[in-house]
Amino acid sequence: MTNLIRLGERQEPRVGVIGCGDWGSNHVRTLAGLGALEAVADNDAGRMARLAGEHGCRTMSPEQLVAAPDIDAVVLALPAELHARTAIAAIEAGKHVLVEKPMALRIEDARAIVEAARARGVVAMTGHVLRFHPAFEALERLVREGALGRIRYVYSTRIGLGKFFTNTDALWDIAPHDLSLLLAITGEAPETVHLEGAAMITEAPDFAHLHMTFASGARSHTFISRLAPHRERKFTVIGDAAMAVVDDLQPPEKKLAVYNHKVWNDGDGIRFESAEPHYVELPQTLPLTSELEHFLDSIRSGRTPRASVAEGLEVLEVLARAETQKERISPNYAAMAKAGE
Repeated sequence: MTNLIRLGERQEPRVGVIGCGDWGSNHVRTLAGLGALEAVADNDAGRMARLAGEHGCRTMSPEQLVAAPDIDAVVLALPAELHARTAIAAIEAGKHVLVEKPMALRIEDARAIVEAARARGVVAMTGHVLRFHPAFEALERLVREGALGRIRYVYSTRIGLGKFFTNTDALWDIAPHDLSLLLAITGEAPETVHLEGAAMITEAPDFAHLHMTFASGARSHTFISRLAPHRERKFTVIGDAAMAVVDDLQPPEKKLAVYNHKVWNDGDGIRFESAEPHYVELPQTLPLTSELEHFLDSIRSGRTPRASVAEGLEVLEVLARAETQKERISPNYAAMAKAGE
C-alpha cells in the first residue's frame, strides 16, 4: 500500500498530533512514550506549549504541521466537523493519518477521505480504539474460532453521565465504538436499521436505541446515553454454542466472561442448564497504546490497518441509515421545556 522509501533511512515514522484536548493529549503522551512524537498543533497556545514542554516536541500551526516535510503521519483529534478537511489536506500532502471518531459528520466527506487515502497510497485509520481493547480482541478471536457457535444476538450498553456536546448527538459521538465492534463480530452490514432517540438536555439527541437485523439471522440492540444514573459498558454476544460478555467496568481478570449455558427442547418444553462463567485471561495492555503501535506498524509495513478509514466509512453508513428513521425519533424534550418557560 505505502512507499516506505519516503521514511528515509530512519524507517521510524515521525508523528504530529493536531488537536490537544482531553483525548488528543492522551495521544500526545502515548506517542511520546513510543518515541514517535515529533510535533503538536492546537488553537490553545498555552496548552500546546505545555504539552510540547512536557514531551520535548515542536509546536506548529495545523497548516504548518500538515505541510511539514519531516512529519510522516498525523493524528487528528479535532471537533468532528473539522476532521474531514484536515484529514484530506494531510493525505494530499502525503501523510499517513489516524482520524478520531467520528471521522466525518457527512457520508460524502467520509468517502472523500477513503478515496484520497486510496489515491495517495497512505495508511489511514479511524480511531476505533476499542477494537484494540484486549477483551474485545479476545472476543473477536472466540467468534472467529467458532467457540460461540452461530451468532444469534448481540446487545450492548454504553451509558453514563458525561460531556454533553451541543453540536454532535450521542449516536454519532458514542455509537461508533459499539458499531465498529458489532460489524467486526458479525462480519456483515445490517439488512435493516431502526433508530429511536431523543434530546433531553441539549438540542442534539442525548440517547439512542439502535436495532438491527442481519442476513445471517443475527439481530442486535445498542443502547447509548449521556444521561444515566450510573455507568455501564457491556457488550454481549449470544451464540448457539455459548455466550460471552465484555464488562469493561470489571477488574481485568473479569472483563471477559464466557458462559456455556445449555438450552434445549426435550419434547415437553424448553429446558436450560446454567453454567458458571469462565473468565478469559487477558494481556494487560492499554487499548490506545495498542492502537498507536498498530498504526506505526502499518506505516512501517505498508499493510492495510485494522480499523481502516474504509471500515470507519461502513460504521458511518450505518449511522446515516439510522438517521433516515428521523420520523421515529421521539420529540425534542429540551426544546419543549424551553418553549414552556
